[in-house]
Amino acid sequence: MRWGDMDALGHLNNTLYFRFLEQARISWFDSLGLDYRTQPEGPVLGSISCRFILPAVYPAELEVTLHAGQARRSTFTLWSEIRNAAEAARVYARAEAVMVWIDLAAGKSRSLPDALKTLLA
Repeated sequence: MRWGDMDALGHLNNTLYFRFLEQARISWFDSLGLDYRTQPEGPVLGSISCRFILPAVYPAELEVTLHAGQARRSTFTLWSEIRNAAEAARVYARAEAVMVWIDLAAGKSRSLPDALKTLLA
């Protein structure tokens, strides 16, 4: 957490929670070798929710966890926590993101690729 990440009340600004969650998703996709930027299909964020549990206050080293749920036809869910890296029981937020696999040009959902279904099983 950086000093400038705080809001007027001295807490981590709520918009940054979503940035951290976004980076965790992108890092996870990168770790899978899914470079959808050059493919006709790929994942998009269908919805996201975040439950703020405790305010993160500077200085804090944050950790974002990510767990993937089972595949459905064209979607899967990712669950994340933002917590204190030195004290894992100190959870600042819990989030749920639904990812939708789409035809990027048409903007319409498509069935998840078999390789991704296998990974999520």
